[in-house]
Amino acid sequence: MLFRAIHRDRSLTNSAVGFPMTTFLDSINDAKGYEVLASVHCPIAARMAVDLGFNYGMVGGSVASLSMLGTPDLMLLTSTELCDLVKRTSQSSSLNIIVDGDAGYGNALNTMRTVVELEMAGAKAVTLEDTKLPISYGQMKTQLISPKEQVDKLAAALDARSSESFGILARTQVVAGEEIGAVAERVHQYAETGVDGICLAGVTDQDQLEAISDASNKPKMLITYGKPNTLTDEIYERCNVKLLLSGHTPFEASIVATYQALSMLAGGTVSPDELNYKALIGKYTEQEGFDSAIKKYLNISE
Repeated sequence: MLFRAIHRDRSLTNSAVGFPMTTFLDSINDAKGYEVLASVHCPIAARMAVDLGFNYGMVGGSVASLSMLGTPDLMLLTSTELCDLVKRTSQSSSLNIIVDGDAGYGNALNTMRTVVELEMAGAKAVTLEDTKLPISYGQMKTQLISPKEQVDKLAAALDARSSESFGILARTQVVAGEEIGAVAERVHQYAETGVDGICLAGVTDQDQLEAISDASNKPKMLITYGKPNTLTDEIYERCNVKLLLSGHTPFEASIVATYQALSMLAGGTVSPDELNYKALIGKYTEQEGFDSAIKKYLNISE
């Protein structure tokens, strides 16, 4: 199969030497309740997470871009750079790393290579989303690829992995103004490919979560971005939520702490207003410059 020869030697699983292989699906299903994911961006953070009792960690796409390039999350990071970060982070500890694979870094063939490289890097699983990435010329708002194209990309990802110990999670979101029935329908289609689970970004409404769960009882990963919600442990259990990521507060706190420490080292004083993550990240990723370039070269003014 395409790309599989690249890591065929690695596909000798524990079962080949007399030990049963634990699949990713088994590992999350065996967990009591749900696992909170530790957002990690470097080996030290991964080791801290293990020491504090976390079993799973998340390397986010935005955090990878910020930590590797110092740029906004505009798909400027390459899959090779992502895999380098994942390799150093995942191989530094026993933390099970789930990686934000964005949209697979291209079409179905690019997705296959991304899966192969992340599995070789030591990741435990990858989320693959149906967002149209990178943003295209004149694109004014978030767009999704067709469910058919995403289904084919997910099938390619499943074919590319060397064993079921590496998880494939189909990721989607509720686009502004979209009926929940449309979301549920594509979740059903993605689940039918045989993926290990469904990743839902920004879903914090009980009715939405239950409607999606009616379409598929696959294990779910929720990304809430730290938004307030009324979801309870009982709802999580009923909807088969197994993984929960609230955001990337560890990275955000590290940026604020670094600025404060450097300011003190420089002999300056820091006001509370200066210790604002959003303002700091906007300034030091040169967000205004990127906004200007997007407007000038991509014909996007909003």
